[in-house]
Amino acid sequence: MLYPEIDRLILKQLLLCAVISLASFVTYAVEDPIVTIEVNGDFHEVANNIRGAIIGKGINIAHELPASEMLNRTGSAYGYKANTYSNARIFEFCSARLSQKLSRQNPDNIILCPFTISIYTLAGESDTVHVAYRKPVGRPGSEEIVKEVVELIISIIEDASW
Repeated sequence: MLYPEIDRLILKQLLLCAVISLASFVTYAVEDPIVTIEVNGDFHEVANNIRGAIIGKGINIAHELPASEMLNRTGSAYGYKANTYSNARIFEFCSARLSQKLSRQNPDNIILCPFTISIYTLAGESDTVHVAYRKPVGRPGSEEIVKEVVELIISIIEDASW
């Protein structure tokens, strides 16, 4: 070794990079932000039940996105021959109470609203309906309020009995 100080510095930097990479991998592996539940049933019935459960909580649906229509219509323009979904809808909604709590904890948390629940069936698999949501991640200190958001989403899915 011609320059042992430089070699040690490089080794320390490589070790630090390895630790950071491992920590990132472990964090992702432990906490998947996408939760999907599979149910046997009719897509339209499940979607209507989710819609009813949101409204039943006194929450207005801000938007209902017919995702499969857009994706199926535009797929060929990007070279895709087969559709991914036979049906897919995304419900966007927000709880004023939780949004107030989130934004007062940290104004950047406004990005978490609206909350979403996606319902879809894959092309060729119409008997299995997938209900999915994304676990929000707020600014530090918002963990308890984010937990309330997740509990709301779970309660909507549970109320949508199929």
